[in-house]
Amino acid sequence: MGRLATLLLGLLWSTPLLAAPAEDFGSRPEALRIQVVTFGPGPHVQERFGHTAIWVEDTRLGTSVLYSYGVTSYGPGSGVRYLLERPRYWAARLSVEHSFFLYRARGRSILLQELDLPVEQRRRLFARLERDVNPATREYAYDPLRSNCATRLRDALDEALGGALSAQLAGRASLTWREHLRRYTREVPLFQWALMLWTNDTVDAPMTRWEEAAFPVELAQALAEGSFTDEHGTSTPLVKSSRDEHLTTTRPPPLALGPSSLTRGLLALFTAGTLLLLAVPRAATHRRAFRIAFGLYHALVGATLGSAGAIGFVLMVGSVHPYFGFNENQWMAHPLSFALLPLGLGIASGNERSERRARHYVGVLALGSLLAVVLKLSPTFQQDTREPMSVLLVANLGLALVHVKRWRVTLPRGASPRPEPHLPGDSTHAASLHSPR
Repeated sequence: MGRLATLLLGLLWSTPLLAAPAEDFGSRPEALRIQVVTFGPGPHVQERFGHTAIWVEDTRLGTSVLYSYGVTSYGPGSGVRYLLERPRYWAARLSVEHSFFLYRARGRSILLQELDLPVEQRRRLFARLERDVNPATREYAYDPLRSNCATRLRDALDEALGGALSAQLAGRASLTWREHLRRYTREVPLFQWALMLWTNDTVDAPMTRWEEAAFPVELAQALAEGSFTDEHGTSTPLVKSSRDEHLTTTRPPPLALGPSSLTRGLLALFTAGTLLLLAVPRAATHRRAFRIAFGLYHALVGATLGSAGAIGFVLMVGSVHPYFGFNENQWMAHPLSFALLPLGLGIASGNERSERRARHYVGVLALGSLLAVVLKLSPTFQQDTREPMSVLLVANLGLALVHVKRWRVTLPRGASPRPEPHLPGDSTHAASLHSPR
């Protein structure tokens, strides 16, 4: 069965997905049947938010075309480029059969909503779609929240309806951008936690339902609840009928309350690490075993929280997206955090210079963490930092406490102090050092 699926997918990819309709396709708007197609989440990170397109069928000719705004040359391995820049996307006519086959093979759900549009609105929508797939005007700069497949389709529908859709979606949405991001990335916990760390207060601002329709599933819900006024002044539901063409279990889950499982795991890990190091008697902190454990704990913090903080710093200064601009979490996790990885390995190997430098870096991180807490008291700083802050506070302040304990360590009773170095020419002192006992 697996070999057959692979063969079929290979045949599909060798067949052009682009559709070439007949010359007079859509020439009679009254014969057009228009359906909005919503594809559910996919396995890759950039597919977690779903996809949407418009299926236009000319019942007179018996031919169909899928108008999609989600065509790009970027592959699944281009995640970093999505974070740093705005990729080039374009609109295109695709084969309905081949597109549906591909999405079914990838285990993605397909929801169809037939629109009950008057002839004039169908004509306007078809004209807009044809204009958008024109090679001269088809390209656009992709933005994950403000200019994507769903927003372009939403705008085309609103133009055909004379602004009726935007007027109906002017109310405030029930969730923020951040809450939607948490919801859609719930099944990718590492990426979800990183997004909560990297994104700033731009995604915490209240948004309208019109902006919320940037997510394909939310757009489908808005269309299901929408209506328009026909030429007779009668309010008519926008969606005539809907059906599931293909059902899967990959629908976006509801927003989960409380911290994510990864946040709870990280919090438990760093709390346990801090308590274990603090539980060691002060007199024993000079021993080799403690030094190795202490150094490896630094390396763990640097490899996990430090690497995430360093990436967040790169996004803050290098990304074109406003969502990664000035970020309150940078007070607690930044390139100094990542420096704890090599310094921790140096501490474990007995390098005193690495420990002194790590002590200074941890001091800066601890002060930054306390400052981040104080800033939350100001109404100016309203970024939702609860999940990353809970972990970063424990890691940074915990390391600072262990450093204070180790810095104040005293030698056990009876231990001999190190001999003082003698100056050249001090024969008396030199003789006392080398005389037999």
